[in-house]
Amino acid sequence: MSDDTYRVTDDFPSLDAAQWRERATAELKGKSWERLVGETCGGLEIAPLYTSADWNAADDPSGFPGSAPHVRGDTDPAQEPSWDVRAEFTHPDPAATNAQILRDLSRGATSALLRIDPFGREGVAVRSADDLDAVLADVDLTRFPVALEAGPRFGLTATLLDEVWRRRGVEPVAARGSHQADPLGTWMMGGGLPVPLPRLMDDMAALAVRTAEQSPHMRSVMVKSCHFDNEGGNERVEMEFTMSTALAYLKALVDVGLDVDTAAAQIQFCIAVDGELFGGIAKLRAARRLWGRVVSASGGSVQAQRMHLVARTSARMMTRRDPWVNILRTTTAAFAAITGGADAITVTPFDAQDNIPDGFSRRIARNVQIILQEESHLGHVIDPAGGCWHLESRTDELARQAWSTFRQAEGRGGMAACLRDGWVQDHVVAARKHLDSKIARRQLPITGVSEYPRLDETSVHRPRPTPPAGDAPGALRLEGEDGTARDPITSLGTYRPAAAFEDLRDAADAHLERTGARPSVFLCTLGTLAQHNARTAWIRNALATGGIETAGGEAYVDPVEAVAAFRAAGSPVAVICSSDAVYAELGPATAEALHEAGASVQILAGRFGDLEDRWCAAGVDQALYMGCDILESLRGLHEALEVSS
Repeated sequence: MSDDTYRVTDDFPSLDAAQWRERATAELKGKSWERLVGETCGGLEIAPLYTSADWNAADDPSGFPGSAPHVRGDTDPAQEPSWDVRAEFTHPDPAATNAQILRDLSRGATSALLRIDPFGREGVAVRSADDLDAVLADVDLTRFPVALEAGPRFGLTATLLDEVWRRRGVEPVAARGSHQADPLGTWMMGGGLPVPLPRLMDDMAALAVRTAEQSPHMRSVMVKSCHFDNEGGNERVEMEFTMSTALAYLKALVDVGLDVDTAAAQIQFCIAVDGELFGGIAKLRAARRLWGRVVSASGGSVQAQRMHLVARTSARMMTRRDPWVNILRTTTAAFAAITGGADAITVTPFDAQDNIPDGFSRRIARNVQIILQEESHLGHVIDPAGGCWHLESRTDELARQAWSTFRQAEGRGGMAACLRDGWVQDHVVAARKHLDSKIARRQLPITGVSEYPRLDETSVHRPRPTPPAGDAPGALRLEGEDGTARDPITSLGTYRPAAAFEDLRDAADAHLERTGARPSVFLCTLGTLAQHNARTAWIRNALATGGIETAGGEAYVDPVEAVAAFRAAGSPVAVICSSDAVYAELGPATAEALHEAGASVQILAGRFGDLEDRWCAAGVDQALYMGCDILESLRGLHEALEVSS
């Protein structure tokens, strides 16, 4: 056997980028090169090929792991990377929540996130120290970090936790976790606050001072990009206004006497990650670069520039329909979070959009991380994205564009001022409209909802548990709270791209329950199976996304046969489906016959093409094709079929 080293380039000479582009252009056969260039929802261009020319590695702009500018994470290269498997708990009953916590912590979770709502509508109904003590019964508070998410009630919740520590004999210096005060985020999502914003900002600053002095393993402030993601913002919007929020908090903490380094150490970040793998990785890396720059510009040390980064799977990507696909989405998101270097990760259970997650869905969510950790060995490499020309370029471009808008926000008076005058909301609305257009045209398909829906799926819905009886909010009532929304601003509410299609499915299901039959259209398939099959599969899938069934589809060879089948189907809507060649021969004549037979609405599968005038004259109302606004067409069909929402 030869000891010579084999080199692939000996048999396959390398091509430079110009040569590759020349060959790719030839394959396009006259079509524009730009057809190969993609674009993210935030407007960042994604090239079909990246080379060393796209990222100047010689200057090492991303630094070294554990060092400034912290793009590559904060894990010391001498250590093996790891992350905190953080499970979220939202069951309204304290006893039931405690059982879930103990089960999760004994089976792989390493910390607990409690969403607290004294009313029991959106989280655990904690109203007193006794309630919180019951929730945390038998939990070792010096071993397992506990994060408390309590909206505007973070200060009072911290007081309850102090009492639980006192009862357990836990010294504040030994406790672990975070309080997650986020006044601006709460304000933005709610459109108002139970008490004025300045009061909550003061409470946050006071909590930060106390935490910094007494609890070195606790953090007090949480900055959430998740709010912007939940409202429909893109990755640029998330990064721009997350940094504006973070700077507002940093200033508030410095104003009450904390030095920049101590103040920065009190702030942590929660970044939303979705099923777009590379986008999630780039977003986490860009966030660290941006925060490091903010702290540096504020006079903070290199050590203070480190970001404590919690990633959570995006709520807006989750679907109620075919929720099992959510397992795939959250797995991809968790992979992105790990690869992007998150310090803690929360994976949302697959049925969380429709239920309080049960033991099964919680186990699946927990095991997503454990499998990635123990079987996929993702915790063995620090910043595996480092040096990837695509991801390095994408990270830099996202950070650059976000920094530009962040500076504009600061020039307008900062985050609070930009929320008051609606500038932030305008950016989110623009991003949402752009996303809406792509969703309606299925250019961003949602598996199980806007693509490949299952009309016969079995619902996983369960009744929501009733909150415990008692006075709410109890000990968590803020001084001066009277039910009036203070500092009202425009709130956009939560946004899920799947919701528009799911609403149509809900209406179709209600129609089935009311009438005994699903809304249905007649599928007029012309010619042979080979001639119509491709468009038949496409149109059936498209109609099913609105909960609409198809009748017919037997490969009709002439208008007479098609009309007979149409009358037997009993639907007022006919969809003509075949190849362009068959359309030229039989299409308009068949459409005219169907119109005369009583078809009040006729739809063409495919574009009108050169026959548009003949189609319209024959009574064809619209054409459905790849890239059309299918959502608007489905709404029109619901109206024609008398499907009420």
